[in-house]
Amino acid sequence: MNNAEKEFLMNISAQEKQYDALYRGVASRFGMPDCAMWVLYFLIASDETLTQQDLIERMMFPKQTINSAVMGLAKKGLLELRMIPGTRNRKRILLTESGVERAHDTVERMRQAEERAAAGMGSEKTEQFAELYREFFSALQREFQKEGLADE
Repeated sequence: MNNAEKEFLMNISAQEKQYDALYRGVASRFGMPDCAMWVLYFLIASDETLTQQDLIERMMFPKQTINSAVMGLAKKGLLELRMIPGTRNRKRILLTESGVERAHDTVERMRQAEERAAAGMGSEKTEQFAELYREFFSALQREFQKEGLADE
């Protein structure tokens, strides 16, 4: 590996940690664990009703972490779980009125800041960024699979 490749990987790793720290800091300012913040984020951003399984697939957090966040938010009256008819135990996750208010006071502000940041970059740069990010992820996933470090 040459120095440019090493520097690239170090920069990517550092930037990922910076993103994590930035969002953890925002969650802290909101007075909630980061997983709970992301649950609200995905619920408010989705055009469809989500289940815990949907959140697990989208958020990439462990199942138990998401379940704990959902139950914590439900205990605070911010969301409710409703059984989906015809299923064994699948439940829709719905924001309550106070949950919608809390989401608008917190994660909706964060989403608007994200949108302004993306708009400030311009559509060409955001498209390039997204494409390069996907391309690197695909290449990394293939290499991890070759090494037996990821499922195919």
